[in-house]
Amino acid sequence: MIAKILRKLGLGHAAYRLAAPFYAAKQGKEPAADAQAAMELLNSTAPSPGSSCYIPGRPELSRGERAELDIIIPAYNVEKYISRCLDSVLSQETDYSFRVLAVDDGSTDSTGSILESYRDIKLIHRENGGLSAARNTALEYADAPYLFFLDSDDELCPGAVEKLMNTAKTTGAAIVEGSYTEIYPDGRTLRRHRHPEGLMPAIRLEGYAWGKLIKRSLFDQAVFPAGYWYQDSLMRQVILPLSDKLGYTAAGIGDSVVRYRQNPEGITKKSRAKGKSLQSLYITMQLFEDRKKYGLEISGDYYDYILSMAVQTYSRTRQQSDEVQRAIFTVYADFLDKNFRGWKTENKKLAGLEKALREGDYGRYLAYCQLH
Repeated sequence: MIAKILRKLGLGHAAYRLAAPFYAAKQGKEPAADAQAAMELLNSTAPSPGSSCYIPGRPELSRGERAELDIIIPAYNVEKYISRCLDSVLSQETDYSFRVLAVDDGSTDSTGSILESYRDIKLIHRENGGLSAARNTALEYADAPYLFFLDSDDELCPGAVEKLMNTAKTTGAAIVEGSYTEIYPDGRTLRRHRHPEGLMPAIRLEGYAWGKLIKRSLFDQAVFPAGYWYQDSLMRQVILPLSDKLGYTAAGIGDSVVRYRQNPEGITKKSRAKGKSLQSLYITMQLFEDRKKYGLEISGDYYDYILSMAVQTYSRTRQQSDEVQRAIFTVYADFLDKNFRGWKTENKKLAGLEKALREGDYGRYLAYCQLH
């Protein structure tokens, strides 16, 4: 609780500098751990799906006249929210043509029947396979020049389609990202997250898939890795840097385009105590390997991202046993040593984390992760 308060007050890093020696002393020094044994322990707790995001390519779709935008909505057991979501999309006032691709991912509540009551959407029923599989199913049908992923418990803001498409057309941007408004489950506004306006490299955008207008061709050789939680990592590790590599530009708009619902039943809220939370580590390492297939190089920005993912992974897995948490630390330190040997961050705030991982100092690593 104290650590959470310090982080909110912006005092986490200062507190870390004071607390790190005490954490290190409390944990003590241990002999170097066996990374292979640590990985075996993690896989016995929850095995890695081991699936790749890379595909050789997609067949050309020829279905007559295409819409200018395909809005992809995967849905699973969201009977409380799906009508609000669809109504917010179908009520968009715009001169651009768009199509809704809704995927019922084997829902066991009334989500499927609610979706069937909407005649102006393309509905796909499938057996439950998770968010990645549902999004990938929709991608098989999507043939518009642009895509937009919308979670089924969220809503589009009025005018969102017009603003996003206008920006893409006038700037030539391959990805357009807008601001978003966070809302409570009952729809009341919680807070607004404002996005910088204007052109920028895609890598400066947020790492989630939703809330972005995306050039369809960026998914010609990519899918969301099947079986993983935290599949939005695909955006930050592959899609955004691939866009930059291909010479595309990205753009931000200041107006909110999505009403993002804080759903207590969502994966992020429910995952921390589950073994699948280990997939935060697995997907980071898998996408690192996948990047090589796209010819994406390591940059200082990407190295800093990898360091920061150690903190994100700790946050997601902090309810695991001490043995599992130590194994995660061991595997992450080994991953860093094998793939980023000789790299050094220029980010002063990440230097303490880097030092802890490089030196195998579990106590300082705990201090950093808990206070940042």
